[in-house]
Amino acid sequence: MNGLWIPAALLQRDDLSHTERMVAAFVGSFKQGYFGSNEFIAKSLHIEKRTADRVLSTLSRKGIVGWRGNSRFCAEIHPEMGTYYTGLNK
Repeated sequence: MNGLWIPAALLQRDDLSHTERMVAAFVGSFKQGYFGSNEFIAKSLHIEKRTADRVLSTLSRKGIVGWRGNSRFCAEIHPEMGTYYTGLNK
């Protein structure tokens, strides 16, 4: 990984913590969706796994990180993914 780009759409949201912005940007950095584990996110971003779990849950509730099949994506970065599953709209 050469770095992490956080889009303005995430930076301008007042309802996100710095960690939430960073995790959303990390998930969104994978063009085909993120297939890895929460543990990999934690190790990559130097945060605790329980923090990654909590942040991903919060981002899902806010509709920022969703699922398409078996991969996660960031709706703020990849709006072309269309309708997605966040756990709330079953």
